[in-house]
Formats: sequence, structure tokens, C-alpha cells
Amino acid sequence: MNQFPKTQDLILNYKNGWLDILLNSAANKNALKDSLVKELFIVFEAAKDNKDVRGIVLRGNGGVFCAGADLKKMKKITNSGKKAKKQAYDLSISIGRLLEIINQAPQIVVSVTEGFALAGGFGIACASDFVISLENTKFGLTETKIGLTPSQISKYVINKLGYSKARKMMLLGTIINGLEASRIGLVDFVANNNETLEKKIKYFKSQVIDCSPSAIATTKKVLSLNQNIDSVKAADLFSDSIISNDGKEGFDSFFNKRKPSWAIKK
Repeated sequence: MNQFPKTQDLILNYKNGWLDILLNSAANKNALKDSLVKELFIVFEAAKDNKDVRGIVLRGNGGVFCAGADLKKMKKITNSGKKAKKQAYDLSISIGRLLEIINQAPQIVVSVTEGFALAGGFGIACASDFVISLENTKFGLTETKIGLTPSQISKYVINKLGYSKARKMMLLGTIINGLEASRIGLVDFVANNNETLEKKIKYFKSQVIDCSPSAIATTKKVLSLNQNIDSVKAADLFSDSIISNDGKEGFDSFFNKRKPSWAIKK
């Protein structure tokens, strides 16, 4: 049995060459709070040079994949005065680093999406090598709905969906289900119920085990050669959006369950 770090916000299970990582913060829909992100860094770093780990599964506890960033923390940032810009910048850099470490892992990384995969959760799915999803999972880049920009996520979304489809998702914040996500190329394998989902995961794992781990690692390096993003510029744009008037209004409207001021009544 491989030894992995002890975690509180993640449940780890290693079996037959696969490390299953369960995001274990169901109370906030597995949002990317600081402690959960920190543990993901630690676990991916531990798995990086572990030759026994052939693949990694990311999944959410409680039937929800990931609802995105910790909005409560971001709302606090908007009210932190002169410190707001740096705090927002650091938050964006951290999410950018997380997406990078997931994307550049030498193993196959697959996201199993159930319930919701929104904003940062959508980004994690795009940063993964493959996505297996239920038909009724809800996907969306909802940042513009609350006055933000999906800057750190953009590279992975564009690489996964292509420019035209990525532009539509990023600008409009449209919510789509797993079937539509499969149609546009976000989801690689879709299931109509939990039993079928588990069968697809099992079959996918068997396919990966048939491939050379060193060849997979090298091929992933080849695939990443043309993936470029200025994470510093992305963090700058994101942090500006958090502390902007629209960012503050977006968080206020979200937590007070009302439409933001820019939403025109129909």
C-alpha cells in the first residue's frame, strides 16, 4: 500500500495503480477553500514521482464535483481595503498554480463530475486530461455573472473547447448539462445514471493501465509545449475584477440572493 499524506479536506484511496482523490468539503459544495487547495498541492506533489501511480481521479463528495472558488473568502477580500488587491492577486495565483499542477501531472488525470462543476471546478475539469460525467451535471463559467473574469481558467478552457465555444462559455456564463458538455467536447465520456458512470470509470482505468506510464508522461510534455499563459497578467486582471465596483456588487447580490444592479429587468 502506497503511503500518501494525511488529509482532512481530501479522502484518498490508492488501488491497482490509481489514486482516487475525493474532495471532502461537501458543506460548501467542495469549493476551493485554502485548506483544500493546499492539500491538493501536497498530494499532487507526492504523486508526481511515484511510479506506482498510473492515474489520478478527481471527484467530489456528496454528489457534487466543485462549485468553484470560495466566494465567502472573496467577498471578505472586497472589504479589506488597501490589502484587497494583493489578497485577490495571491488567490488567483494560487488557483493558477493548482490548475497547472493538475494539468502537468505525469499521470493521466480524470475528473469525474457530478452535481455541479462551476467556475474553478469547470477549470479543474478542463485542466484534467479527461472528463467523465453524469448527463445531469451542471457546468458553467459563472464569473461574469458576479462581476469577475475567469482569467486563470481561460487557457485550459480554450485548449479543451476551442476558441469559439470557450468564448461563448466565458462571456455569457451559460449553464449547460453533461449531455451538452459532451457535445461541445468538454466531457469525454457521459453516463445517464450512477451505475453506468461507475462502469465507465472502471473501463477507462483499464484502458490507461494498458499504456506505458513513461510514454504517457512524455506525451503529456509534448502536448503542453504549446500551452502558454501569463499567470501574472491573469492574476492582475482577476484581482482587479474582485476589487472593482462590479465585483463588490456581484458578491453583495449573490449573498443577498438578489439580481445585480446590471441585470436589466425583462
